Amino acid sequence: MQIAELIQSMKYGPYLSAAQSGNAVYLKGNLFDETLQLDLSNASYVQVGEAERKYLLVEDDILLAAKGFRNFAWKYSRDKGLCIASSLFYVMKLKSDIVLPDYFVMAMNSPRVQHKLKLIGLGATIPSLPRKEVLRIDLSIPPIQKQLQAVAIRNLINEQIRLEQEILEKKIQIKN
Repeated sequence: MQIAELIQSMKYGPYLSAAQSGNAVYLKGNLFDETLQLDLSNASYVQVGEAERKYLLVEDDILLAAKGFRNFAWKYSRDKGLCIASSLFYVMKLKSDIVLPDYFVMAMNSPRVQHKLKLIGLGATIPSLPRKEVLRIDLSIPPIQKQLQAVAIRNLINEQIRLEQEILEKKIQIKN
């Protein structure tokens, strides 16, 4: 299925002036580590008033980094606190009865789709993913039960990798 068939809406986040403090995190690309985990140690903030309230992310919104050399998808959840995506990101709202948000993110971050995104963004000094081209990308969407299984397997593998890295760091500390 094409991405256009899987989403309700897709728009860029707003361009806002960030500050050292505020009541919502202003998400930028540098807040995501190499494993696409949100790292708020260098966070920028915005003060959300009535005008900015419409930009607050809601549970299961998908961000797609659409500008620059690092394209990735990430799912927002309420446990991250109040967040607004910067204009670096497309904010996507999925049709929940077709695809699970976690599976969609997994598919978007797959090597095959990442390769397509790189090709789409070529030709500019700072690559930018055109909306129409992103919407035409095909994703293989299995039944919901298979999506749940794929996400569970991915989560277990990620946890195993995290634990193995932790063990390796401890071994290096002991050795030193």
